[in-house]
Amino acid sequence: MGGVAALICAISFALLVLALIVVVLKMARTMAITNNLLNDIRKESLPLLGRIQTTMDHVNNEMGYVDDVLKSVEKIAARANSMTRVAQSLVTSPLVKVLSLGLGVRKALGVSIDDKGGTGTDGENGRY
Repeated sequence: MGGVAALICAISFALLVLALIVVVLKMARTMAITNNLLNDIRKESLPLLGRIQTTMDHVNNEMGYVDDVLKSVEKIAARANSMTRVAQSLVTSPLVKVLSLGLGVRKALGVSIDDKGGTGTDGENGRY
């Protein structure tokens, strides 16, 4: 009886070893497929990363040009603003002086808008 039990144990152990060998072979095949897949991904991704780097370099160059253009536009806008201020001061200052002189002359001569047929002083305050 001891020999039969040992034979059954040996056959069971041999079947277990065969099952483990099949599992290890399938895992080795799966690992080889995974390794090939990762190699293919690596081969395709490296040139893609190189192209992305080239594209980013071009974008950075273009951003430098845009930055220069924006600086030029800012200078032009500042110059236009200062020219507008100068033109405004040149026009408004003499205009205000002429209007003030005209009003002063009118008051000095005692001429009111009512005398010319318009609506002028309100009578009580003497305002126009």
